Amino acid sequence: MLGSIFHLKNVRSSSNGQVWIVRMTLCSDDELDLKQVIIDMKDHFLSREINLRTLAKLLWEMGKPDLAEKYFIRLLEQLPLQDPLLGDLYHDLGRLASHVGNLDKSMEWHKKASAWEKQNQSSTTVGKFI
Repeated sequence: MLGSIFHLKNVRSSSNGQVWIVRMTLCSDDELDLKQVIIDMKDHFLSREINLRTLAKLLWEMGKPDLAEKYFIRLLEQLPLQDPLLGDLYHDLGRLASHVGNLDKSMEWHKKASAWEKQNQSSTTVGKFI
């Protein structure tokens, strides 16, 4: 059953709220609606590098902003200070903070993005003129 795809029919919690009950059915390879979705998802995710940023964005789209932030920050901590992805990550974190209503935090992340871009733009510009 590894790699199997299921269609979720119903998800609910038990009366005491401690157990989740999930009703699902095994999908066949010939289900037309699902087939196109799978093809689109494979094209979307396999056409580019998959990293923690990809996972964070997927979690954000799934409505899990806390987990998305966790993975954005984990990647941020792993990257070297000159990595070109840092500016994008700061912007992602700023947009995520804004999305959840934390505007002060959003502003901090966007300021970090601007400062990082300024610092790294000047160092690359100097290198080009030498």
